[in-house]
Amino acid sequence: MVTSRIGAKFGVVFSVVALWPCVTLAGAWPQPRNHLQVIVPFTVTTASAEYDAEGKTQRRNRYTKRELSPYAEYGFSKNITLVSTFALTQERTSWLGTQISQRGLSRVETGARFALGKWDDTYYSFQPLLIWHGAMGTTDPFASQRGDIDGEFGLTMGRHFKWLGFNGFSDNLIAIRVRPANRPSEMKANLTIGVSLNKDRQVMLKSESYVTFTKGSGAAASQSQSNKLGLSVVQRIDKTVTMEVNFSKSLTGRNAIKQTSTGFSLWYNF
Repeated sequence: MVTSRIGAKFGVVFSVVALWPCVTLAGAWPQPRNHLQVIVPFTVTTASAEYDAEGKTQRRNRYTKRELSPYAEYGFSKNITLVSTFALTQERTSWLGTQISQRGLSRVETGARFALGKWDDTYYSFQPLLIWHGAMGTTDPFASQRGDIDGEFGLTMGRHFKWLGFNGFSDNLIAIRVRPANRPSEMKANLTIGVSLNKDRQVMLKSESYVTFTKGSGAAASQSQSNKLGLSVVQRIDKTVTMEVNFSKSLTGRNAIKQTSTGFSLWYNF
């Protein structure tokens, strides 16, 4: 398996979004009681360059990752939404002319989103998660290994707006992921802005950023940073099924792969 200190961040970082008014509400908004939403994304990520410790781009062996990561939200009560996802991943790279690949269950995430209420037209929620890693075969001591469990604590903020007569929304996630042992913890900030072009179609702009941090000596060597920008088009097919096509690309980083991702998702509402 090919893993770096940011191995868990390859591909599209899955950020919940809101579809208003054409599909449903997610992100900072709770799911309605007994309502189930399932999103099935398939993402292909490629990279042939990386950022060094100073943020400069340098060539690297070509890296390819394919990932299927079904995600589910269930409205347990008026203010509590249960969330869960798992990822089936295939990673491939070359080293000294040899192809190295691995496939399997790379992670499982589970948790809940607690609605905190509305203030100044903004909806707030608190979302704690547990993340189990299934990665194997890496020699990076800072990377997540099989069986490692992380804890993530996030605050989501969402609001609606009008722009040139179109309905829109913004959804922000600020979170800290705590990794035990020698693995660096992570602070991330994701922003999604969506505009409904009509009752069945929406365009979304997504910004995803993170930085890792450690304690004690040798911390600088393990720190990494990445900033990505993505664009999605969402189209409702019928009352219960919606599809999404997305593209994202790394803009800046440190000790991180310079990646390009394309993806396709199907959304199901029950």
